[in-house]
Amino acid sequence: MTPVITSLLKNSPDRTRAAFLFLRYVASRFIEDNCARTAAALSYTTLLSLVPLLAVVFSILAFFPLFASLIDDIQRYIFSNFVPASSEQLQRHFQQFVETAASSGGIGLLFLMLTALMLMNTINVALNDIWQVKPRRNLFLALLLYGVVLLFGSILFAASILLTSYIVSLPFIAEGGEAVTGIRNLLLTIAPIAVTVVALLLFYVVVPNCKVPWGAGTVAAVTAALLFELAKKGFAWYVLAFPTYTVIYGALAAIPVFLVWIYLSWLVLLLGAEIARCLTTFEYEQQKGDTE
Repeated sequence: MTPVITSLLKNSPDRTRAAFLFLRYVASRFIEDNCARTAAALSYTTLLSLVPLLAVVFSILAFFPLFASLIDDIQRYIFSNFVPASSEQLQRHFQQFVETAASSGGIGLLFLMLTALMLMNTINVALNDIWQVKPRRNLFLALLLYGVVLLFGSILFAASILLTSYIVSLPFIAEGGEAVTGIRNLLLTIAPIAVTVVALLLFYVVVPNCKVPWGAGTVAAVTAALLFELAKKGFAWYVLAFPTYTVIYGALAAIPVFLVWIYLSWLVLLLGAEIARCLTTFEYEQQKGDTE
């Protein structure tokens, strides 16, 4: 357990002070590491690489008969749970783009794979900058690692959706009374958050080129997942309450809205990475001494 977590768990007057100093430390590291600018760069890269990435993921899932029939359900799950606004319109556009990209032949799929791997390399560089470590020098091993992460990440994500669908379709849950219906709705609410926490935990622990404590990664993943849910609700409310983008861009409003959402998502993800790092580097006594 890291020193800051120990300080926060202690029932002492210093607990509030420790929390304040830690949050201040996270904010200072977030600013010093230029996370806002990094989030903007990653947003641009993500927008260019998202279609190739989805095409590769769905191509991987298509090789498994168990998951092949779930591709449409997975698309709806992604856009309904991780895109707060204009999800139906975006899903239609991306489905057309992905189908076109996936039918581009062997060379085209190879190019899509390389594009998806380069996105993962860009993410890896960003996290290594936060942890202040050098990226892997062996490009082949790095690409191999990204490929393994992409393969097993796709399978685990599809398996989690399949498991959730199976649980909520069980007869005693699907046809139960009011109490069982409440449990079913609770499962449907918790499942996306649980998937997000697991994905972020692996993201924070596996991607950086250094040893990240699982405890710090777990705290960062849970915090980032909750912030992600808050950001999703807040952004959806803003888009509905203040339809500025719709008035200005008309039918094209989904594009800038989606780009802004990608940027907000990267801000949350990078903040989680900063929290994971700060949990391992924050020294409460030193920070306390600096303020006295």
